[in-house]
Amino acid sequence: MQFTRLAHAATLTALLFAAGVAQAESIVINGALTGPIANMGAPSGWTILAGTPDTMDGGNNVGVAGATDFGVAPASASPDGGTWVGIGMNGSYVERFGQTLSGLSIGQTYTVSWFAGNFGLNRTSDTGKVQYLGSNAIDVMLDGVSIGHGATLGLSSNWFSESLTFTATSASQQLSFKLASGTKAYLSIDGIAVVAGATPAVPEPSTWVLMGIGLVGLALSKRRQVV
Repeated sequence: MQFTRLAHAATLTALLFAAGVAQAESIVINGALTGPIANMGAPSGWTILAGTPDTMDGGNNVGVAGATDFGVAPASASPDGGTWVGIGMNGSYVERFGQTLSGLSIGQTYTVSWFAGNFGLNRTSDTGKVQYLGSNAIDVMLDGVSIGHGATLGLSSNWFSESLTFTATSASQQLSFKLASGTKAYLSIDGIAVVAGATPAVPEPSTWVLMGIGLVGLALSKRRQVV
């Protein structure tokens, strides 16, 4: 009986916590950008819209197996882990990729968030040096129109968390990413999410109260077991 009380309290707490997390569920398909290493390739769920974005990780720059010619090597995989996408810019040359979001509510505010890094490209080839080492920012587009961009990032081994908001004007809209300026640069993006609300959703106060009750029940059950 004491074990049953403990199990019930633990289950209640787990379910309430899951309910709070569910409020922040993203509508993006494969926002983790999981896929095979690919030069000139995007992960499943995403479409190349301009240029030649790449699917890569910390040991395979610009989607080329074994290429470690970063301007600055990433200190780690992104907080989302796995593979990510690299997008470049050089004057009028633009790389852009995206996907169509479905099930949007017209007039609803949404938050799009992502992780960004500027590890660059510094390669010596048979034709000379190929360098994409400039500072740039990741631009977010909706139906091909910029809705803002993240911070301008210089070469760094770190990842940065970025976000902005938009208001849906249609039930289905195309979300895409490119670099914000013509400066020659190559940035990485991962962990893309779109959730309803002006800020990433967190459990509402009432949910926190219920979660607290579950935790109290768990503590009391443990106390009874000891007694």
